[in-house]
Amino acid sequence: MESNRKEQGFRGMPKRRIRSNVKQVLNEPILKTLVKQSILTETQLETLIIDLLVEDNYGAHIPYDDKAAFRFRRGTRARGVSRGAFNRSLSQARRNLTRCLSTMLLLAYLGLFEFTIFRPFEEIAGRIGNYRHIRDILGDKVQLTTEDVESYRAAERMILAALDELTSSVALKSDLSKRRSSPTTD
Repeated sequence: MESNRKEQGFRGMPKRRIRSNVKQVLNEPILKTLVKQSILTETQLETLIIDLLVEDNYGAHIPYDDKAAFRFRRGTRARGVSRGAFNRSLSQARRNLTRCLSTMLLLAYLGLFEFTIFRPFEEIAGRIGNYRHIRDILGDKVQLTTEDVESYRAAERMILAALDELTSSVALKSDLSKRRSSPTTD
């Protein structure tokens, strides 16, 4: 009985399935690339996903003890973490996210988003929005065609290539700085 109770998730959904859904999201190639370039650790992101998205999907509050049980422990087969560890990761994630958003507001306040160096980021954000829309449509299909899968993979490759290009230190230079640092062909 205790074993069955331990594996019981929220509202009858097994913890295993909830963890599997979270793990599936964390293994998406675009998400993995973005996490590497973000100020959030993978653990912090996983904690945020569990805290915000899982709860919203069930439409009810989930106690933190249950949320902590949904988390993975890196490098072990064990599942779940203590409520204290979950809350520490959540606090760190919220603090990092607040700092990131404050930085964006600061850049907006200074009018720096109007500079051309930020256009590629806007374009990728639009592509990611389209990609998610395609993913949602394909997710509702019972069976995917080869064309469906290929268009999904092509969109994914295009976004990953664009993200790779943005990681270049040149991406956040002014046009004048880019011209000065590039070799001349005279």
